Amino acid sequence: MNVVSAAEGKAAEFEEAFRTRESHLAEVDGFLGFELLRRDGENEYLVSSKWESREAFHGWLRSDAFRKAHSGDAGSRGQLSHGNEVRMYDVLQSEVPA
Repeated sequence: MNVVSAAEGKAAEFEEAFRTRESHLAEVDGFLGFELLRRDGENEYLVSSKWESREAFHGWLRSDAFRKAHSGDAGSRGQLSHGNEVRMYDVLQSEVPA
């Protein structure tokens, strides 16, 4: 997970940048899912991706797909957000509907 704050007055642009990006996540082995969450009433976002394993996630970080996904808008990232903090969690329990 990556905790990010949108720059003041840039929340809509930040969200649009995610909506219209080329993520390339689906190209990577071990990718299970992605969510962009906005904290209720705040300018804080949680960028969450799920992976089969830590190894799969680290493979994404080293991949051409990662470089492609993060190359095009590098200049605008600093204008749209700040406060990047990566957090990693292990799933200990999970429930899904029957």
